[in-house]
Amino acid sequence: MKTRRHDATTNRRLNRRAFVGGSAAGLALPTFLRGPRSALAATELDFVVWNFAVDIVQDNIDIFEQTYPDVSVTLSDTAWPQFHETMVNRFQSNTPTDVAYNGGNWLEEFAAAGWVVPLEDHFDWVTGYKDNVLGFAWQDMIYNDKVYGLPYYADTITFMYNAQVLEDAGISAPPETWEEVTEQSKALQANGMQSPFAYEFANTLPNVSEAFASMVFGRGGELIDEDKNPLWTDPESPAAQQLKWLVDARNADILAILPHETDIVRAMNSGQHAFTVMFNYNLAALNNAATSPLAGQFKLALMPGETHECYGFAKFYNMTQMAVDRGKEAIDATGQFIQYFAGEVDGSYPVAKRWAVEQGLGFGQLPLFEDPDVKAAYGEWVDFDLWREQLDLARARRQAIWYGIWSESFHPLIGQALAGEIDADQALEDAATAWNDLKDRVQG
Repeated sequence: MKTRRHDATTNRRLNRRAFVGGSAAGLALPTFLRGPRSALAATELDFVVWNFAVDIVQDNIDIFEQTYPDVSVTLSDTAWPQFHETMVNRFQSNTPTDVAYNGGNWLEEFAAAGWVVPLEDHFDWVTGYKDNVLGFAWQDMIYNDKVYGLPYYADTITFMYNAQVLEDAGISAPPETWEEVTEQSKALQANGMQSPFAYEFANTLPNVSEAFASMVFGRGGELIDEDKNPLWTDPESPAAQQLKWLVDARNADILAILPHETDIVRAMNSGQHAFTVMFNYNLAALNNAATSPLAGQFKLALMPGETHECYGFAKFYNMTQMAVDRGKEAIDATGQFIQYFAGEVDGSYPVAKRWAVEQGLGFGQLPLFEDPDVKAAYGEWVDFDLWREQLDLARARRQAIWYGIWSESFHPLIGQALAGEIDADQALEDAATAWNDLKDRVQG
């Protein structure tokens, strides 16, 4: 989907001349990227996102354009499962793309290919945000010791449960380990619930490997070591143990597989399941009284496992090499855009705050934790202090250039193991083979 609007923004942290380092007028765009236009026409930017709440994205663009009438933004969106493939195709075909969403899965791949560029090489204000961004979020935006983005949102993948269902079954507290998840699930099955754990899985969902990593982190584990070697080859590793838990849970009918988070929200609100692990913003949807029949029953628990850690991440705004190749006018306009969408504007973070208040999206900008509107909105659906405790236990994942590509082969292996086509050991072995093959191809 592609749309074009002309409206948008509010004020910003710096005045325009100081922000861009002088006038941005007078630089013509390359004709092979843009059609003929007058020297006074707006600088055009192409912005690419995955298709979450695109109406809000477009409205934020409209507001931005009202304050920056010399910048015009064209929005394109694609389905989340196809985002990686779509972006690779855009970059390889030089389809105009100036700024885009990205995430840790693909930053190293896109940066190593030269498709996206470090923001700090072009804007001296970027590194000043480090002390105002969650540590795991900042780490997720770093490649080769340079920061490539600022957060669209930053959050965790967390463990959620239906507290009322547990209380009705005589269970006094949520599970603290995966063994307790099994025990409580069996108790719920004995009480009439067929499959207590709702598991989001589809071969093409990028977040399958992210959710798996979060569960592994709860056990105190990691997926790869500092030399980018797979750790799941050890059968006693937290990663190997977690995959075996998933397979055993599926074989015991504890696990119900649903293809998308929206399916899980609906199913849990019908009382079919008690536990799940998903992006944390889904707890807001579960407890939304306007749409969820069982709103108020769902709670956050620390990720089960020995350490209760979880996966923390940032999804962020990248500037592309294509924007840089267009020259100073496009660079400055992209900087204005990213500064407004992710940065501080008159002492606030308007876009990140809007996502938090209206959609329950997490945020990387530390000042928002003290924003009364954010705290009030979050208090409607989550224990704010417990959420902060889980955030303090969150950490970013170790990355590799080939991680996103590898994950596309890992997901079907999980699916085969859950379907009983191969056992967990075979899935782990094949995942290691795929990882090492890619590592050899990239590193030589």
